[in-house]
Amino acid sequence: MPTQNEVTVNGGGRQYGTKLTAKGAAALADCILEGTKLEITEIAVGDGGGAYYEPMTGQTALVHEVWRAKVLTCEKSVLNPNTMDIKGVIPSDAGGFVIREMGVFDAAGTLIGVCNTPDMEKTDAASGAGGKLDLIMHLIVTDADAVQVVIKSSLDSVSLEDVRELLKEKQDTLAGREGQVPVFNENGALEAQPLEELLKDKQDKLTGQEGQVPVFNADGTLEARDFSSSTVFPFTAEDWGPPPDWAPAEGAESSEYDGSQGYVIVIPAATHKRKSGDFGFQVFHQVEGKYITNTWAALGTCADYDGEAKTVTLSCSSPYPGKILFVG
Repeated sequence: MPTQNEVTVNGGGRQYGTKLTAKGAAALADCILEGTKLEITEIAVGDGGGAYYEPMTGQTALVHEVWRAKVLTCEKSVLNPNTMDIKGVIPSDAGGFVIREMGVFDAAGTLIGVCNTPDMEKTDAASGAGGKLDLIMHLIVTDADAVQVVIKSSLDSVSLEDVRELLKEKQDTLAGREGQVPVFNENGALEAQPLEELLKDKQDKLTGQEGQVPVFNADGTLEARDFSSSTVFPFTAEDWGPPPDWAPAEGAESSEYDGSQGYVIVIPAATHKRKSGDFGFQVFHQVEGKYITNTWAALGTCADYDGEAKTVTLSCSSPYPGKILFVG
């Protein structure tokens, strides 16, 4: 059973979770007694030495660390005031490894918390499929007020979905109408105008092509990308099933699948509307009615295109409700 300083989830028969290390607990206790704050400054990932393992409180380092950087953001969980949600972002130029473990460190380099994760491949920009990867670690502590996270301010920590949600909230408040924003008209007075029309006008002028927007590609140059054919496919936890090549044992029912080979959802071409495997996508995990991109489930979900069947197959270690956004 997990203790008060552990978070555990089950995925495909394996246990995944976060633990406060013994040294981390001791450092936190000292801070509480002395009235000081424990400074968490860095987040790191490792490949677990090439295999799954369950983290231990006695760990002083990751099994095999492959990347480390400053913490980007930290928030107290709205569900548990003693849970710290610590975030980092691996940039697009870093990669070439599989993530199986994460850890956070204090200013003295002490491993404060450690967790294991489902296998997540991080490719680099040279592979042609590189991109930044958001990381989030849920760390339970006895007194969140005794923890101070030293944050590195960076635009890399803000995702496109974060910006859209922030803009939507502000737009609705300012204009009083969903999807509209206040702008000055020719007479200098404020009036509400549809955001989509304003964006479309700017996008067409910037790229010279209707329905396209300018984005930075892997080598840092601008190019036009078509966002007009974006589609969203929502799914429930019940939509996930065993891989196509799985078969129940003789005499067993198909409902007896134990999840040991993961779960998949096959999306037909008429639904995803992609004409080739050259597309972008973003997976969201529905938690408490909200769609979140940086949960272990969303980060561990892959989307593979079958050129012959023209289908897209989502794969994950454990079923969950969510949606996938297809772009390009």
